Amino acid sequence: MLAIEQAVPAEEQTLLLLDPTARLKPLLQSVLLPEDGFTVHACAGFDQLERQLHDQVLLLCYTHDRQALQSHLKQIQLKHPGLPIIIFNDHLTDADPTLLVRQPLIDQLCLQQLNRDLLLRSLRYAQCTRRNQDALAQLKITDPLTGVGNRQYFYQALLNDLQQGNQLALITVDFDGFSRFNNEYGHDAGDEVVLELSRRLRRCNGTRHIARIGSDEFALVLPVDECDVIEHRTKETIAEIIGELMPDYSFGDGEKSLSCSIGVAFSPLHSSEFDTLIKQSGLARMRAKSQSGLSYAIYDQQKDQSGNADITLEPELWRALQKGEFVLHYQPRIDLRTGCITGAEALIRWQHPERGLIRPDDFIPACEKSGLIVPIGYWVIQQAGRDMKLIREAGLHGHIGVNLSFRQFQDTYLARTIERLIEQFDIDSSMLEFELTETALFSDEVHVKECIRALSAHGIEFSLDDFGTGYSSFSLLQKLPITKLKIDKSFIAGVPGNADDEEIVRAIVSLAHNLQKSVIAEGVETKAQLEFLIKQDCDQVQGYFFSPPVSLDLFLKMLGANEMQAR
Repeated sequence: MLAIEQAVPAEEQTLLLLDPTARLKPLLQSVLLPEDGFTVHACAGFDQLERQLHDQVLLLCYTHDRQALQSHLKQIQLKHPGLPIIIFNDHLTDADPTLLVRQPLIDQLCLQQLNRDLLLRSLRYAQCTRRNQDALAQLKITDPLTGVGNRQYFYQALLNDLQQGNQLALITVDFDGFSRFNNEYGHDAGDEVVLELSRRLRRCNGTRHIARIGSDEFALVLPVDECDVIEHRTKETIAEIIGELMPDYSFGDGEKSLSCSIGVAFSPLHSSEFDTLIKQSGLARMRAKSQSGLSYAIYDQQKDQSGNADITLEPELWRALQKGEFVLHYQPRIDLRTGCITGAEALIRWQHPERGLIRPDDFIPACEKSGLIVPIGYWVIQQAGRDMKLIREAGLHGHIGVNLSFRQFQDTYLARTIERLIEQFDIDSSMLEFELTETALFSDEVHVKECIRALSAHGIEFSLDDFGTGYSSFSLLQKLPITKLKIDKSFIAGVPGNADDEEIVRAIVSLAHNLQKSVIAEGVETKAQLEFLIKQDCDQVQGYFFSPPVSLDLFLKMLGANEMQAR
């Protein structure tokens, strides 16, 4: 009894009670003592309950109508996941034992046997369950080394700010030459200085959403209300950040002066698009690295983008889609065990009537900014589905990868539209593979999961693109039907020779195989890279060493030669 009383918190907690008969409240009040720290608030109906319910209360639910109870439980758990519920029944025979198995957050008590000991035990269990749920939710969005937010947390926080139209400065910070520091002093020392960097950034006033979004890269948001002072306010904050970052960093028995670079992009001045703003801040930070010592740069379109990035193409994009000027090229994937083509990635190109063939890097950002990426994305799926018939006839029975962007997942009808395209154009969904990015996964985790599971039911496979550039996607590998990991080409460029990149590639291959997933290495350009990947037991590769992206006709010819080789 003493242990039970000690487990109940000293602060008073409200128990919100749904009790249409008004029988239960006096009974609970007679059982509980003032020192237990609970007060009971009864609601006559479900509508009244909804207006008062919030995540920190415990819900006690009482009803004779089992159908109404089931309906209320579904609504509550949909809107308030993780909320513990206690159901009271007149008799033990009224209880539904399957509820305890299906819903671990639900407890059931019999009114005939109710006493203070039993009630406090149930309340203690509910409180512990709630705390565990909150702790798990916090772990999902927290960087384990520094305790600040992780990439998943930051993506969602920034996305929320942008959707609300808030004016802000996105600030990203990282060390200069961090890879060299790790090579010289070791990864433990690297962890120590990264932890210290996070502590210093936390001390800066006025910023929010501080998060670690890369090995040594941090991001934070500076909200600014007045549109005419954003640059002045940002420079004041950066001056404070630089002041915090100037002292030497201690690690182990050593101490060293480390310089950082800071990049800034403004919303909505530079962009209100999630991906674009992050890219702009990164480009500004790269320019800051060209200066010596602690330095910063504010995004400037002329300085941070090439002339091709000037979106004079944007007014022509609708016309291009309507007139069928887009084409698909295919980059083969090679099976390292057989040396044969085992699949391909479909990559869009723009066959401009005057400028010739335009690569996606020069027009996809404009498509995402304007929202055209959604209809263009559906066109890619439709065209790839048509091409698959010829590709299959040419002898390929592997997968054709199609990219799904962050913006496409903002379409609430994504899964249904793709299902309609599959049916309308008789697309072989067993050959279709969607390549996802972390940005897409974290845009709306619930919606993304629903879409992926709905499409997976049609036999479509999923791969995670650019894997290795972030650590927060590990938590999603077991939750989603992802069958392949694509190693980012930035790591392949460093092998063999760069010890860090070599270790990252080994770790990704090992992780994937332990999770029963395949590995595809992107950007393979040299024989040395290929030999290194073969030694690591990588499954597939794609890159210019074998072939650049080619037209459908040329790809079909390559498949013909592939069939001859396979024989």
